[in-house]
Amino acid sequence: MTEKLVLGPRVLIVSNQQTTGPLWVFSLQQQNLHVVLESDPAKTIQRCEMETPDLIILDINLPEAQTIDLIKSLRAEMVTPILLLTPPRSEENIIEAYNAGVDDYMIKPVSPSLFNAKVRVWLRRSWSATTSTLEPVKIGGMHVFPNERMLIRDNGQPVHLTNLELRLLYYLISRAGHTVTTEELNQRVWGYSGEVDNTMLKNVVYRLRRKIETDPANPLIIQTVAGMGYKLAAE
Repeated sequence: MTEKLVLGPRVLIVSNQQTTGPLWVFSLQQQNLHVVLESDPAKTIQRCEMETPDLIILDINLPEAQTIDLIKSLRAEMVTPILLLTPPRSEENIIEAYNAGVDDYMIKPVSPSLFNAKVRVWLRRSWSATTSTLEPVKIGGMHVFPNERMLIRDNGQPVHLTNLELRLLYYLISRAGHTVTTEELNQRVWGYSGEVDNTMLKNVVYRLRRKIETDPANPLIIQTVAGMGYKLAAE
C-alpha cells in the first residue's frame, strides 16, 4: 500500500453559520490540520462515514431537540470526540448535551485563540488517534491495517472501516476463538461501560458483517454467542 487514507489529524466542522463556519476552517487550516466543512447538519453522519474525523465540531443553528438528536446519532456511531459551540444556555440544557454524548462545549462568541486551544486538547485525547498505534494484523485471509482504517479481504478487495468497526474488529481479533461479552465489547469499543445501548453494538456488528462476511445473513467470521456476546472464528 503506497498511500495512507489518513495523513494527519482530521477535523470535521458541521456548521450552517455563514460567518463562523468558514472562520473556524481558516483558523484550523493555518495550523496545518486537515479540515472538512459540512454545511448541512442532516448530512453529518454520512460525512463522518466518508471522512472518519478525529474530532467533530458542531456549530449549528437548530432547535434544541434536533441538536440533541444529532449528538445522540453521532455517539451511537462513533467514539470520536464531539465539541459543541453553543449560545448561552441553561445548566439543564448543557447537562442534556453531555448526556447525549458531547465531550465538551464552548459558549459563543468564542475567540479564535480559545477555539484553537480546545481543538488541540481534544485532538490529543482523540479516541481515533489511538488506532494509529495499533499494529497491522492478519486473521484468516484478511489483513487489517489500523493506521489506514483499512481491511484487505482474501480476494484482494480493500474495505474501508469506520473507527467503531475497526475498534470492534481489532478487539475481537485479539480474542479470536473466545467469546467476548457484550458488556466487555461496549467498554472496549466505546471506552466506557453501562451507558451504551446494546442495539448500538448490534448495529456495528451488522455493518461489519456486511463488509467482511461472504454471506452476512449466515456469518462465519463474527459469530453470535446467544445470551453472551460475540466470537471471532479462530484460524
